[in-house]
Amino acid sequence: MSPTARRAARGERGAVLVEFALIVPFLAMLLFGMLTGGLVLNRKMAATQASREGARYGATMAPDQCTPATNCAGRTWAQQVRSATVARSEGSVSATDVCVALVEGPGSAPVPLSLAHTTNATLAPCYVDQSVDNGKRVQVVVRFSDRIEAVVTQVPVTVTARSTSKLEQ
Repeated sequence: MSPTARRAARGERGAVLVEFALIVPFLAMLLFGMLTGGLVLNRKMAATQASREGARYGATMAPDQCTPATNCAGRTWAQQVRSATVARSEGSVSATDVCVALVEGPGSAPVPLSLAHTTNATLAPCYVDQSVDNGKRVQVVVRFSDRIEAVVTQVPVTVTARSTSKLEQ
């Protein structure tokens, strides 16, 4: 190999190193963004499943099951359903992230039955469900904040899962 060819080969090796150093931060951002985005998606799926199971649990539970006379460990009907929802989330959500309400009326303006049948401090539904059924139904909403991280930046994300189930009597 001639001396000129050796010098050209060494110069190309340096160019590859510089190109690699320029690309690595972008690859790291992409990799960490995909990884944390996948973790957020996994927590979203767990929250969705927990809200569905919580609504189903509430739909099978009699509205008068948790009264002072029957004692559900000192919890109201809504607190019992919220507790079941949190338990089914496999640690993804806490009780403050869950709203439960047993509502009736049109879907454009549902109303909780009583304060014992909602985890809201006021007589307000968890959400306007637009249901065509005017009967009693259980609403469960799981909502929490999360973030997708990509090395030098963070993207805040609000994860929301909603479920409605008709009360079985």
